[in-house]
Amino acid sequence: MKKIIFFLSLLLVFASCEDRLDKMPYGVVSTDNFYQTADDAEKAVTAAYKSFQLLDGQNSWNTQAGYTPMGDVTAPDAQAHPDLVVYYQIQQSIIPASSDQIYMLYSRCYKALLLTNIALEKVPEISMDEQLKSRYLGELYFIRGFWMFRLAQFFGTAPLVTEALDISELDLPNSAREAEFVGGKNVNRYKITKSELLDQAEADFKMASQQNIANRNTGNLLGRADKGAVKAYLAQVYLAEHRWSEAKTLLEEIMSYGYDLLPDYNDLFNGSSDNSIEAVFEIQYAALNQKGTDSFGAVLNAPNGDGFVAGGGWGWTRPTPDLEREYEDGDPRLIATIFRKDIDDFYGQVFVDKVNGTGLGTRKWCIGNPPNNNGVSVDVSSWYNSCNYTLVRYAEVLLWYAEVMNELGDQATAAAYVNKVRKRTGTTTDPNTINKNDIKELSSISATLSYENMFWAIVHERRVEFAMEGKFGWDLRRWGIAKSYLSNPSVWQNEITPGFFKYQDGKDEIFPLPQLEIDRSDGVLKQNPGYE
Repeated sequence: MKKIIFFLSLLLVFASCEDRLDKMPYGVVSTDNFYQTADDAEKAVTAAYKSFQLLDGQNSWNTQAGYTPMGDVTAPDAQAHPDLVVYYQIQQSIIPASSDQIYMLYSRCYKALLLTNIALEKVPEISMDEQLKSRYLGELYFIRGFWMFRLAQFFGTAPLVTEALDISELDLPNSAREAEFVGGKNVNRYKITKSELLDQAEADFKMASQQNIANRNTGNLLGRADKGAVKAYLAQVYLAEHRWSEAKTLLEEIMSYGYDLLPDYNDLFNGSSDNSIEAVFEIQYAALNQKGTDSFGAVLNAPNGDGFVAGGGWGWTRPTPDLEREYEDGDPRLIATIFRKDIDDFYGQVFVDKVNGTGLGTRKWCIGNPPNNNGVSVDVSSWYNSCNYTLVRYAEVLLWYAEVMNELGDQATAAAYVNKVRKRTGTTTDPNTINKNDIKELSSISATLSYENMFWAIVHERRVEFAMEGKFGWDLRRWGIAKSYLSNPSVWQNEITPGFFKYQDGKDEIFPLPQLEIDRSDGVLKQNPGYE
């Protein structure tokens, strides 16, 4: 379906044991009177999907807690808006465990798990069509696996919760996690050797794949989890654990499902191609329905004060000169991603960087008011719109496959898949209408590169292909190269403030656990190493 209409979170009502209070109040929805019909099951599933909007997408709550800006500011690619002191703390790796931001990231993951765990307990008991039930369970297993994966990525040793808990059961210990820097390797050397959260994510993704979900959804099921999405996230578990052969098999299965690259890179972000042939998993938004399903991404991302979008744009994160320098001459993805001061324009209005930021602004997801909206529904009063947000694109599947083949010693195949992504530069247009650019199709990389040179070619391609999409900071950590990369004195932030990045190996791969949760647990929950 084009837009999943998300329902409010279920209200949990705990009834008294007294007989006179045991009667269910009229008009109250609870776990006792709700999970009765197929319609209830669908509502429970769609409520669980809302968690993507609140944390992993571009909803208004993402101004306070969001995965995407974390992946940008933890790399040299973005500088946070000066109002966001906490983003600077995260960027520099000096975030305290007492931070409200850390608590919000943590608590919202568990809110998502609560909704999913309750549904996984209740939906199997509903009398309904078994094939439809199986599909709903497949989606729920995917959603739970997704949040297990996110908790592992954010917090590493966060408690493992696979059931709805009573308030007396909430003091849970850490989950187990072990990692190592692989000896004899200079790159792609950080390996998760044990993680109970990743183990659960793997189990959930495998359970999802066994249910009645399609390889790739079409029609009114667009936007729901399918095997393409499930396997894309399972592949990320295998990448983190260096299970290259297993990842290779999964990625080849995804590539057999009929995905392809859109010809024009611009169309991925201007709202004209929601649920396109390139979307493997996409967060759905609908505007103007007053149900809290709208996207706030245009306001969050668009340049601050330049007036390109409804609300003017907040420029929550601004691209850096370091990112700009990464692009090759003529790469059209530069102009599709970044506004350069006094050069690039949005429907004839030249970007001037009115707030004296980095001299650069984000073009991706910049959805203007009609007629500059490409058919996207825009509420010019509330500043929301209906543009979807893609978490996994087919281009990423291709570059993961290149990475895997490089690790397996097949540099020629790795080069071929990098070149599939690079080839799109030949069909991508210049979005400027005033100052036109000299853009071109980039040349192919060599099939005879060494292992390390191929790795760095993949690093470059991922950085420019997914710039400002919240990927690169997590990539640096997964590859075990964050410290060396961020400590380079030529990185833009270090040029301005020497020693800006304080990243430490063995600590900053994950965030601290919230101090509030540690205090509440009366010592049961322990802090992550390096944050004590």
